Amino acid sequence: MGQTKSFSIRRYEKAQSALSRSNFRIGYRFLKDQSRKDLETLYVFFRVVDDFVDEPFPGEDPTGELAAWTEDLSGGARFDHPLSARLHDLMDRRGVPSGVLLDVVRGMSMDLDRVRIAGMAELREYCYLAAGAVGRACIPVFGGDLVRLAPYADALGEAFQLTNILRDIKEDAARDRIYLPADRMRHFNVSETDVLSGVWSEGFQKLLEELWELSEQDYQKAQGLLVTSEDRRIMRPARAMEAYYHEIHREIRRRNFDVFSRPVSLSKFKKASLLLFFLTVGQWAKQPKTARIPGDTGGSAD
Repeated sequence: MGQTKSFSIRRYEKAQSALSRSNFRIGYRFLKDQSRKDLETLYVFFRVVDDFVDEPFPGEDPTGELAAWTEDLSGGARFDHPLSARLHDLMDRRGVPSGVLLDVVRGMSMDLDRVRIAGMAELREYCYLAAGAVGRACIPVFGGDLVRLAPYADALGEAFQLTNILRDIKEDAARDRIYLPADRMRHFNVSETDVLSGVWSEGFQKLLEELWELSEQDYQKAQGLLVTSEDRRIMRPARAMEAYYHEIHREIRRRNFDVFSRPVSLSKFKKASLLLFFLTVGQWAKQPKTARIPGDTGGSAD
C-alpha cells in the first residue's frame, strides 16, 4: 500500500460541521442507521475535495491534495486518517466503484484554475463529473442497483448541475469561472466580459433560456427512468432533493433569468413546505407533483 499521508484535522472537522446545512440531510429520513452513516461519509469526502478547490486553507496545495486522493483511491498510498478508512470500508461493503469517486475528484480538478467550457459536449462531461458521479456513488448506499439506475443518476445530476450553473453565474464569475459553453455564447453574441461583468442583453437571456430548457428536459428524463415502484421507493432521498432543486430551477424562470440582482434561493418556509408535500403526496406519485405554495417567492436560503 505504500507510505501513508495525512491531511488537516481542521479540514475534516469543517466538512463534518457543514453536513447539518447540506441538502444531503434531506435524504436521511428515508435511510436506516448504517445507510445514514454511509451517506455522511460520502458527503464529508465530497465536501473535503470541494473545499480544497473553493476554500483552501493558508498553506494548502489544492492540486497536491487532489492528486493525493487520486492515489489513495487508485490503490496507492492511503491517507492516515479516519475518512480514508471509512471511505474504503464503504466501497468494499456497498460495492461503490473507485472509478466513480475518482470521477468526482477529476471534476473538482477542472475547477482549480480559470474555467472556460468550449461546447455542449464538454459541459455535459463536466455535469457528469460534478454531479452525475456523485449520484452514482449514492445509489448503492440507498440500496439501488448501480447498473440499472446509473442513467437516472446521470440525468438528474445533469439537471442539478445545470440549475447550479444558472443560479451561480455571478458567484462563479467572481472566481473567473464561466460554465456557459463558449460556442453557444458566440451564437447569442454574449462575450466573456458580459458574463464576468453581468452585462445583460437579449442574447444573454436567450442563452440562459436554452440551458434552462436543457435542464428541464433532464428533470423530465430522470423522472421517466424510475419505472418501478421499488426504484421510486429506493431513490426517495434523491427525489426529495429533486423537489428542492427543481423549485430553484422554476424560480430562475419566474425571475425571467435575472440571476444577478439578488441570489436565487428558497426560504425556510418554502423548503419546509416542499418537504412536507413530498412526504405526504410526492413520494408516492409515479411522476413528481408540484407543490403550490401561495404567498412565497423565494427569499433567503437557510
